[in-house]
This record gives sequence, C-alpha cells and structure tokens, in this order.
Amino acid sequence: MAGLAPTPGQVDLAQASYERCRLSDAFMTDFYEAFLASDPRIPPLFAKTDFDRQKRLLQHALGLLMSFARRPNPNLLERIAARHGPADLNIPPELYPLFVGAVLVTVRKHDPQFSDETREAWEAALAPGVSYMERFGR
Repeated sequence: MAGLAPTPGQVDLAQASYERCRLSDAFMTDFYEAFLASDPRIPPLFAKTDFDRQKRLLQHALGLLMSFARRPNPNLLERIAARHGPADLNIPPELYPLFVGAVLVTVRKHDPQFSDETREAWEAALAPGVSYMERFGR
C-alpha cells in the first residue's frame, strides 16, 4: 500500500472518485460481493449481517477514512476501530488489505475515470486509516 502521508491532491482525487462511484446504486453491493469472495474467513464474519444497514455503515466509514487521510485525528476512527478490535468483532489485522483490495476492485468497476493515478490516490487516502485500524486491532 502507499505511504502513510497522502498528498491533499491524492485525497481530493480519491474523494472525487468516490463521489462518482456513489452515483451507482450497485457500488456498495459490488464491494461486499468482492470483499466476501476475497477470503473464506470473511463470509462467516457477516453471517448475521443486515446488509442494508451495513452498506450505510460502510458509506459512513469510507467518508471517515477520507477525513482521517486529510487530518489523522484518532477520534475520527476510534469507535470503528474499537468495534472491529479484539474486544468486540476481533477482526484479524491481516484482513484489512483485503478490504482495501475489494474497495479498489469496486472503484475500478464503478468509476468511469479510473486510472493508475486514481488507484494510487485511493491507496494513499485509505492507508492512514487502515494502518490505524490494524494497529488498534493488535
């Protein structure tokens, strides 16, 4: 994944890409299809999930990850990190790169302006928040 300090331009590019992706009603559904298919350990984690609610939570989380990339304030992600951490859902940190991979696969599918630069921007924008989540989960 990209370094932990995205440029403002990278975050802007990722945010603009996300806004284009959000125009598709299928974006969140396609993300979960990609994510669930990425590792056999993932589907059981979602066995009792209300996916309508989960899609709204993901939309919120992606917004928080973008905000964290701009200003890495732990307060932005602390509640989500705690929910996914050892005391609650206990999500293994090694699954976070699969989350990023599923985001990238889905963005490639839904952003008509997707390019290598867009992919790099997403990687850079997600890296600080994902790194925080991984550290929180150890």
